[in-house]
Order: sequence, then structure tokens, then C-alpha cells
Amino acid sequence: MTALAILEAAVLECKKWDVNTPEVRDALDLLEPHTQPAWLIPQFRHHALKERTDNHVEREGLQQVLRATFPGIRDAVRELLAVRTDALARKFADTHDMQVKDELVRLLKEYGKLKEPWVFRPK
Repeated sequence: MTALAILEAAVLECKKWDVNTPEVRDALDLLEPHTQPAWLIPQFRHHALKERTDNHVEREGLQQVLRATFPGIRDAVRELLAVRTDALARKFADTHDMQVKDELVRLLKEYGKLKEPWVFRPK
């Protein structure tokens, strides 16, 4: 969830700050193997990790591309959480392990935060 928050901040702040940071690169690296469709992360990476320009029009264009790509990444993370919570629910039913239940509850809370569609709200 931290990786998703980092990418969301990059979308919101890319007009003000250079988002070509180790944190953004690490977040993209973490999510890339798990994100479908496969082109989402490479597209986000290609645009977000370009050299920052002082041209306002180019920065606006960057934000438009990231805004279009981020919801797909967010949906992929939500789908991953759904798969993981389903597996944990089956495991808890079999084992009644309270650590499994605690992790399931934590992930369900995170999943609940992603139920609503993402809305762009510039800061």
C-alpha cells in the first residue's frame, strides 16, 4: 500500500516537483511483476522518470498521462488484495490461526479503502 501511496503522490505532485526519485522507482519495481495489463507500469515509468522540465505545458502533459495510468495500477493492486484476502480466508477457515486472521483483517481494511474509484484531487 505504501508503493501505491507513493505513486499517487507522484501523480498529484508531478507539476510541482521532480518525481524521478528512488521512492517512485522502487514503488514501480515492486508493483511491476504483479500489475496487469503489463503495459501500465512501463508507461507510468516512461513518463514519470523522464528529466523534469520547466515547461508548464509539458508538466501538464505529464500529469495527464499519470492521471490516466494510475487508476489501472490502483485497480491491479485492489485485485491483488482480493486474491490475497481470499487465500487468507481459506487458510484461516482451515487453521483458525489468529495471526492469519489478524493479517486478513488488516488486508480487508486496505481493500475497503480501494473500493471507491480513484478521483483526482490536486493539492
